[in-house]
Amino acid sequence: MRVATLSRTPSFLVLFAFILVMIDGYDMFIVSFVAPLVAHDLHLASSNLGAVFAAGLAGSMLGGLTLGAVADRVGRRPVLVGALLFAGIMTVLCSQATSFGGFASLRFLTGFGLGGLLAAVVPLIAEYFPAERRSQAVTSMFIGYPLGAVVGGIVTAVLISRGWRSLFVGTGAVTLLLLPLALLMKETLASKLDKAEHDREDRILSKRLSILELFTEGRLWTTLTTSFGIFCLLLLTYLLNSWTPLIAVRLGFKPQTAAMCGVFLNLGGVIGALSSMLWVRRLGVFRLAALMVSVGSLGIAAIGFAAHAAASLFLALFVSGVLVIGAQQNSPAMSVQLYPRRMRAAGAGWQFAAGRLGSILGPIIGGLLFSSGVAYETLFLLLAVPALLAGGAYARVHYLLRSRTQIDSHPTTKALEKGVLP
Repeated sequence: MRVATLSRTPSFLVLFAFILVMIDGYDMFIVSFVAPLVAHDLHLASSNLGAVFAAGLAGSMLGGLTLGAVADRVGRRPVLVGALLFAGIMTVLCSQATSFGGFASLRFLTGFGLGGLLAAVVPLIAEYFPAERRSQAVTSMFIGYPLGAVVGGIVTAVLISRGWRSLFVGTGAVTLLLLPLALLMKETLASKLDKAEHDREDRILSKRLSILELFTEGRLWTTLTTSFGIFCLLLLTYLLNSWTPLIAVRLGFKPQTAAMCGVFLNLGGVIGALSSMLWVRRLGVFRLAALMVSVGSLGIAAIGFAAHAAASLFLALFVSGVLVIGAQQNSPAMSVQLYPRRMRAAGAGWQFAAGRLGSILGPIIGGLLFSSGVAYETLFLLLAVPALLAGGAYARVHYLLRSRTQIDSHPTTKALEKGVLP
């Protein structure tokens, strides 16, 4: 009984979700960490390896869209438990792959489970907190994602001598060990709704899928513009994580030094996300993200000019991580603010899907730019463009939401809603 009670305290819930997201971050990057060993063992060409990366991300995109809508119908906890079980089993089975097709298929299925897990856990955590604390709680949870990449890199370096298959078994086992805690979590879909409101929303859900409601009732442009922002940010983030170490090697740095590029970039993201929590209540999540990403575009542009020495390169990557990846970690909190309870999981799933699409295209675009022979200074100037576009998108959503709030709060609007004139 005491364990069940503890599992529903706010601090424990955020910690549990933090661990879930951390494992998701590691699982998404694990193929990058063990890519040379997998390619050698399964006789994969570079194009095959790229397809494996894309398979996991595509599965995550589809899982977020599909299971997010399901979570709005049947509940967050059942989807969370099912997705966690499925992702854990698929991760373990990845260790048994003997061919490109089998490995890519298993990574797709693993990604499907992880995408559904994220779409369910965001509203599950957010709905435990009052409105003024939701953004902070969700952002705290998602700090685990870049930290998963940092810790995962270190763990992989220590255990890589045991072989890549053992790493997949271990990661899957840790995922499955979290199932008992997930079963103890309390469902939030209808826990705070009175019966009348619950019945009304059931009637709405029986007529329309929640995924379609993301584009109705004045939410079309906020949904599309926010989706474009996260698309640009994840395109940029995955491009940097995938190609910056290789660029460093081409510039003459040792592989050990190049490997630290991702560590400094993601450490910056952790610190940026923590710092943003101090300002989000004052500025609002969209305005804060717009400011961080817009200024962060200068850090991205500076990377190419700072690559002549390890210290300056690491500094530019760290600053870029603070501002760009730090802002990106607020994306789930945006979904919480944009959508009411009945469609919150679908909204989170849609935003994750848009981000996953960017994360699939990012490494591909990076490869095209890298192989084109463009100067590295020019390359990183071009990479600043997605950051500027994301900043503009978030600024636009902030304006749209503020305008809608002013209209909704106007005395004439309130009177019309009641059927009388002021």
